[in-house]
Amino acid sequence: MSIPVFYEPNPLSNSYLNEEESIHAHRVLRLKADDPIFILNGKGQKYQARIEVSHSKKTSFKQLIEIENSSSPAYSVHLWIAPTKQMERMEWMVEKCAELGIQSIGFFHSRYSERKELKTHRLEKIAISALKQSKNLFITQIQPILPFKQLIQELDKNTKDQKLFAYISNPPSEGLAKCIQLNQSYHILIGPEGDFSVEESSGLLAKKWIPFSLGKTILRTETAGLVATHSIHFLHEV
Repeated sequence: MSIPVFYEPNPLSNSYLNEEESIHAHRVLRLKADDPIFILNGKGQKYQARIEVSHSKKTSFKQLIEIENSSSPAYSVHLWIAPTKQMERMEWMVEKCAELGIQSIGFFHSRYSERKELKTHRLEKIAISALKQSKNLFITQIQPILPFKQLIQELDKNTKDQKLFAYISNPPSEGLAKCIQLNQSYHILIGPEGDFSVEESSGLLAKKWIPFSLGKTILRTETAGLVATHSIHFLHEV
């Protein structure tokens, strides 16, 4: 049996798993005192510990030892996307992007958006599950939904990061691989299935956002988000 992995953001100051993690440890895995576990804090550290008391509400651990410590990666990916009406599609995308280890996923609503409100609690739980499954050391942060104009105003305050948006145009924009500079911090904007309005696209171009194409086919919103983030990840790994 492989050693199970748990998430606890502050294991140095808190020697207990939260209730959800405790239920999994006690009722599902049936861990007992002195069983070994791994703990990820989502901030770059991995620890080994042993169960002290197994309990469905508050499982405690002991003998905490840091076994991995990673600095922030050379590049970071921040995905901003207009959520679809069906939340299952966003949940699938969050899971896959979090497995890739991107830094954050945020949401916005624009003129042709299908959804203007979004509860992030379940998405945060999915990001935690993906962290443990993939054994990444950094958790993907889930950001609340914002109006399109407010989001762009906030992002434009940072002049160092590279800002790009998926743009359906004729003739098509350059592919993502030709648009990015390696080892940067990237903000990737994916519009709703009705695309950005002419006013929104023109505004992004005027603000020097870089348009890019994801190929000849028209992708669903969640597919575009995953393809864009994986493309950047792949370009840095090859």
